[in-house]
Amino acid sequence: MKSSVLSERLIEKEKDRQTVKNQDTQGDRHMDRRTFFKTLALASSAALVDWTGMGALADSVENKADFPVVIIGSGLGGLVCGAYLSRFGFDVTMLEQHGIPGGYATAFDRGDFTFDVSLHATVAEHAMPQMILEDLGLWKHLDVAYTPELRRIITDRFDITLPAKDPEGVKARLSKQFPHEKKGVHGFYTQMEQVISALWGGEALQSDIMGKLENMSLAQWMGQHVSDPDVKTCMAVFSGYYGLPPEELNALFYAIATGEYLVHGGQYYKARSQDLSNTLAQGIRNCNGRIHYNTRAEQILFTQEKTITGVTDHKGTVYPARAVIANCPVPALVNTLVPPSVMPASFAAQARQRRPSLSSFVLWLGLNQPVPGIHDYEIDLAGTAGPSENNLFNKADLAESGIGITLYDNLFQGYSVEGKATMTIICLSDYARWQTFETDYFNNEKQAYNREKERIASRFIQRVEKALIPGLSGMIEEMEIGTPLTNVFYTGNTGGAIYGYDRNLPHLESRTPVKGLYLASAWSHGGGYTPVMMGGRQTARQVIKDFRGDETA
Repeated sequence: MKSSVLSERLIEKEKDRQTVKNQDTQGDRHMDRRTFFKTLALASSAALVDWTGMGALADSVENKADFPVVIIGSGLGGLVCGAYLSRFGFDVTMLEQHGIPGGYATAFDRGDFTFDVSLHATVAEHAMPQMILEDLGLWKHLDVAYTPELRRIITDRFDITLPAKDPEGVKARLSKQFPHEKKGVHGFYTQMEQVISALWGGEALQSDIMGKLENMSLAQWMGQHVSDPDVKTCMAVFSGYYGLPPEELNALFYAIATGEYLVHGGQYYKARSQDLSNTLAQGIRNCNGRIHYNTRAEQILFTQEKTITGVTDHKGTVYPARAVIANCPVPALVNTLVPPSVMPASFAAQARQRRPSLSSFVLWLGLNQPVPGIHDYEIDLAGTAGPSENNLFNKADLAESGIGITLYDNLFQGYSVEGKATMTIICLSDYARWQTFETDYFNNEKQAYNREKERIASRFIQRVEKALIPGLSGMIEEMEIGTPLTNVFYTGNTGGAIYGYDRNLPHLESRTPVKGLYLASAWSHGGGYTPVMMGGRQTARQVIKDFRGDETA
């Protein structure tokens, strides 16, 4: 890995110079689109960060005991933020409504099986997550497994497996399958490699290709290279990871995020994503931080002068605070946690008007035998609408959507107990189709809801049996079904969102217009394991700067 080529101080000065506060009619505080993508490029490269800066900053804060911090929520953003602040000697209290830490980075048991709630693949080793975890002294407690392929894609016209950590192999495989698009395939993936090279070479702000991609969609970028819809299906295979169709997904964002998978390979935290969350939580406790599980934050408390004094939970317990970090959904923050008399109306209006991301429908399956004859880990099975379907799910019938199949036992030996197998089937979903069941669901009247989710699950199993795993239905020992309403129940995320706000929206700042109130979640810094971890670090740094008195930093 390349060493740092810019000090953190220079990076912060560059960000400060470039950051433009949009002052629309509602006074919204967020980075403009151009600054958003430049900041994304900077933040995505661990090679551009001096990892010694935050400790020195924290050392300059005297009387740390006078600056208690309460973090609402224990998702990865909150955990990383809390781990940094507690490591540097600040008094950290975390309130978590669930019984375990992690948000979506969690696992649950059913019979002989331990199911991962969300993780299929991420980029951790030799990337920003490893740098953050090493900085916290926690990476040594974790291990990752590499995915055996980039992706397998099955449609009624072709079945292709793209190799892992092998850009030239991806080009060759696609060129063999689609020889008439060979030139465009090579051009597209070469540009993606150039983006990653620019990031790791410290040339992100000077890269011509990054400037070019910044102003176009993924669909436009692909259209400059190829015309065959099947090739575009392969090129855009990761768009589901980011919750937007190619027509709406920014090309630079896709090049950075997918380029990391292409070049470095996808990885998985062993033995489950819960290990990552538990390790971060233990890091907080090891530094005298406190985590209160099954504890729902009720309201943030203020003086008449609108100064934060603490947080009260659902039992009436008060936790003193000079700063509060919201790892919870921003809509919940503005609607319930902060009194209307304190929350600026412009910020609240912006939070309510922003569009939440898509949600998900997940089928967790514990099988009574290994899956024979298949060595792939992640497999995309096209929906019945065909390649002309630009949406990420079938709006007419979710059961006919494109689905992702993950065979976890092909990742590393011993994932499941001997003689059994673990798999998931997933598709993205909007929330609107599930609102019909919302009232009944939360009143525990779930008959109609159960019929619908079981209908979709049955159809998914039928489709996988036909295309990939004959006899699947007879192998099932344990089955759980998760819907957007399941996401709301366990995480409180508005609309069951899995990425916070829509991925195309500029990030919110770590510091809110309310003095002492900060954001560190997918709702502020973008969804996905890496963005929220980076957001947690960024927010911790901002809190320390403000404690030191750098209110304009």
